[in-house]
Amino acid sequence: MGQQLTRQDESAVDHASSSHVGLSQIALLMFVVVLSRAFFQEIGTLAYIYLPHAWVDAPQGEIPPHGGLWFQSVVGFWAHWDGYWYLSIAQYGYQGRPTATAFFPLYPWLLHLFGATVWAGIALSLFFFAISTLVLFLWAQKEWDSHVAWMAVVVYAFFPTAYYLSAVYTESLYMTWVFLTLYLVQARHYRLAFVTTVLATLTSIYGLLLAALLFVRIWQREKDFWRAAVYSLGPILGLSIYMGFLTWRFHDPLIFQSVQSNWGRHFAWPWVTLDQAVHDAWLHHQALWNFPQLFATGPAHGFDINFYDAVFMFFSLVIIVIYGRYLPLYLWAYLVPALCVTLFFPSDKQPLMSFPRLIFEDFPILLATAIGLTRQPFWRRGYWLGSLYLGALLTALFATAHWVA
Repeated sequence: MGQQLTRQDESAVDHASSSHVGLSQIALLMFVVVLSRAFFQEIGTLAYIYLPHAWVDAPQGEIPPHGGLWFQSVVGFWAHWDGYWYLSIAQYGYQGRPTATAFFPLYPWLLHLFGATVWAGIALSLFFFAISTLVLFLWAQKEWDSHVAWMAVVVYAFFPTAYYLSAVYTESLYMTWVFLTLYLVQARHYRLAFVTTVLATLTSIYGLLLAALLFVRIWQREKDFWRAAVYSLGPILGLSIYMGFLTWRFHDPLIFQSVQSNWGRHFAWPWVTLDQAVHDAWLHHQALWNFPQLFATGPAHGFDINFYDAVFMFFSLVIIVIYGRYLPLYLWAYLVPALCVTLFFPSDKQPLMSFPRLIFEDFPILLATAIGLTRQPFWRRGYWLGSLYLGALLTALFATAHWVA
């Protein structure tokens, strides 16, 4: 081990690193943003026009928005599934609809502020995706090096389910708060990090897990237990704000948890969840090649998706086992409980429901993937071929309302 850096030394290194982030790098980062969004947009538009559609359930009749073929094939499909709920909350609020409380308030509030339209939702997601990409690069460059940082950006932008970063979903907004938190803590701006964790928790329940990340990271750097404990209370404050609102509106601060049963979620031990996931994946392994079944008309039941849910979980566990040792402890403090949320609370029809999307919430998996691709480039071709294929397939399924994640 080398000599420990002093705080002044670290500041000098930080300044030197930041000076290398010039206009050319920002331009290249924005090129990755635009290219990745163009990829998913083109696949989604072509799929909507040429492939059979499933039936979409919308919350209580007033959503989805209507429009012609041009509107639906370019814009409308980005609001499928949870997007309808966010639009509905933005337009009509939570009152009288307990099920809507499962969707945390910051994203629909921003939607409401900017007009509560699909256009507003897409614009917000694209804006925050661009911001999150830039901050991810700045943080990862200092945490590792520029090679890992660039790979992390590309993995993030082109991950098979990265189309959610363009959709009327919370992923772009949440990842912005997460990467800003990491960047601010790295720069020792703990008060600002406190604020970003409040906002993260008002965006997603996963924000609550940032408390462990902050505590471990600040305690490692400052060796001050109470300082780490105080600054890690931001997620608790964020959840308390939402619970206070729910108490006022529904007289039940935990209603957002109880309504999870509407999606069939229940408690189970992780090995039971994984056993059921493998069983269901095998029952529906024909989803690998049976495209007429995958793109069948009628209601989207989601059973075939169990195969792909298991593929993403298997990939994630392998990546963690092989490359997890390169992740710092504070990322493990977040990753382990994040995975536990999926494994301890499966759904009846899809044991690993939403996991391919929630890999963004389990973002250290993406970082471990980037580290692996950087350190051992021999499997890059296989990864990118598989990633782009799955990205195209799942985007097409999402655009035609077959993919539920």
